[in-house]
Amino acid sequence: MDSRAFVEEQVAALKREVGEGIAINALSGGVDSSVVTVLGHRALGERLKTVFIDTALMREGEPQRVVKTFADLGIPVRLVDARADFLNALK
Repeated sequence: MDSRAFVEEQVAALKREVGEGIAINALSGGVDSSVVTVLGHRALGERLKTVFIDTALMREGEPQRVVKTFADLGIPVRLVDARADFLNALK
């Protein structure tokens, strides 16, 4: 199977699975979640609700870069500021 056929198959599978509903997607900025985000957006458009959680344990500016990268692709990502929660849990 070539990559184009794979993408089409995965997009069709997501459409079947979600139907007319919505899907929630957690984006880390890594390869796996980035691919899932792009495929999900192709399949569902605005019905894919993607979140990126800022844990304060990433490189400086990384959360903003990830959100901007996907915004530039036309994929909205909600940035959740959970820094205080994560840092307090480490005390």
